[in-house]
Amino acid sequence: MRLLKLFVVPFIAAMTAFAPAQVIEKNPELKQAVLARITDALTQNAFVPGIDFAKWPDFLEAERSRLEAANDDETFTRAVNSALRKFGASHIVLNTPKATSVRREAKNTGIGIGVAPDNGTMMITYVYAGSPAAKVGLNPGDRILEVNGKAISAGVQSIAGEEGSTVEIKVQKATGKIEDLSIVRKKYSTVKPEEFNLVDADTAMLTVHTFDLTYNADRVETLVRKGIGKRNFILDLRGNGGGAVYNLQHLLSCFLPKDAEIGTFISRRVVEDYKEKTGKPGTDLADIATFAKRKVKVTPKSDVPRFVGNLVVLVNGASGSASEMAAAALREVGGATIIGRKSAGAVLVSVIAPLTSGFTLQYPLSDYVTIKGLRLEGKGVTPDIEVNQPPFLIPNTPDTAIAKAQEVFQRIAQIDKL
Repeated sequence: MRLLKLFVVPFIAAMTAFAPAQVIEKNPELKQAVLARITDALTQNAFVPGIDFAKWPDFLEAERSRLEAANDDETFTRAVNSALRKFGASHIVLNTPKATSVRREAKNTGIGIGVAPDNGTMMITYVYAGSPAAKVGLNPGDRILEVNGKAISAGVQSIAGEEGSTVEIKVQKATGKIEDLSIVRKKYSTVKPEEFNLVDADTAMLTVHTFDLTYNADRVETLVRKGIGKRNFILDLRGNGGGAVYNLQHLLSCFLPKDAEIGTFISRRVVEDYKEKTGKPGTDLADIATFAKRKVKVTPKSDVPRFVGNLVVLVNGASGSASEMAAAALREVGGATIIGRKSAGAVLVSVIAPLTSGFTLQYPLSDYVTIKGLRLEGKGVTPDIEVNQPPFLIPNTPDTAIAKAQEVFQRIAQIDKL
């Protein structure tokens, strides 16, 4: 059974350095086999309304010289993805064998940090628990200045290396102190557990980093139960790039009524049925969604906890796919207020299909329209209250999105008193 995926890689780089096992380098002829599988998948199975996947051979030809020159997995994959981006849609990406393994096993090799560019340095935005970076005391907010004696502007890939090897980095701590660190690369878990916090006496907050394989439904239910009884709840989906549909439906069941309709998947079959029965061209996705009988619904387990109260959802430009669906559904069906920055606008239902020798291809099978007729692909979720935050949060600085959420809750409380 293929799992429906809604996933977009966040634009904040996950610098989980590793030394990949190069499949292409050992077997250059493998490139043609991978390309043939991609061609079959795109021309026979892929579907997005308005996109002609028959153009793939032309897009591929434009990258011919780069493809022929590629002699490792990463260079080859970058060339293929350059061609895939010409479709102008999300969820069309080739993954290397190493990237596929990291996602499936939720483990990587390196120092274990997430980074984002910041004024000629690399700001550490996340440190994985138990990673080499955590053990030497690196924290979010620290800046990497040099790697192995060279400026970080020379490329973050210089942090990569084999397990057991050492990398020398110069770091400016959030305090301003400069440190030279020697870090041995090791394997570490890439799991980001869901987090719960009490913002104030009346307000609970749940942070969900992903809807992908490491989403922990039992943990989510346990954390939501901690917020039951509070007047207010903040759901933080910032940086959540998406994942599996069933995980999205599970989270929504903690906030929305059972069997609530949240939207419609627009597949090739739905479009063809619409055109046949209405005689219309099949270009109006909102009308097609109204026509379609089958809707995406909230499907909870019988014992799932459900919060009933005031809800705010936080999003930013790295909130993609399933997290965008969640935010839209919670606003349209649950009356939630959305705060933050406009989301990624990458909402196509896709599959991740094996190709050969460990390569996988993610490609779309259908579009999505919310229950109120909004297509999210290419548009995103526009916040009710926009907060001008950077694409990553700087530790030990005020979180203006949370502050805005508290203001919303205060206004609601004042109205309730009237």
